[in-house]
Amino acid sequence: MEAGKRQYNFVESYLNDVAENVFRSYKFHLEQKGFTFNIVKDETIPILKIDEEAVSEAIVNLVDNAVKYSDSKKEIIIRTGMDNNFAFVEVEDKGIGIPEKDRKKVFEKFFRISSGNVHNVKGSGLGLSIVKHIVDAHKGKIELFSEINKGSKFRLLFSLNKTF
Repeated sequence: MEAGKRQYNFVESYLNDVAENVFRSYKFHLEQKGFTFNIVKDETIPILKIDEEAVSEAIVNLVDNAVKYSDSKKEIIIRTGMDNNFAFVEVEDKGIGIPEKDRKKVFEKFFRISSGNVHNVKGSGLGLSIVKHIVDAHKGKIELFSEINKGSKFRLLFSLNKTF
């Protein structure tokens, strides 16, 4: 990815369809693990030029993290919406949260939070750096909202005005 070798296939797509496909793919599995898993879609989102496979991969990474870092309150929501000149998809959990000092670092390769009960969580520390790379390739933005012991929300924003 970093060498610029990853090829993106930007096509006109509905962000809701991409989010819905991820939701459908994971719903049964997550419910079997005791999660409440929902999707809330904003039907006013226009067609965007995105790489469906890459955006799907980004959402899957966020859902996977939400599962890994959920404690006793196993609830995950995928939500789509509009924010100024951006369409967004976000994944929200009610997990352990991310300390403020680590919020910028979580997008760095191999970074893993070292406090709390996360030492039991398996992973390479690459998931969020992959998400960031995908969003950057779309000339988008990522927002992170988090509170310790209350959960995290990652919002991926895609410009309505970008053409590739």
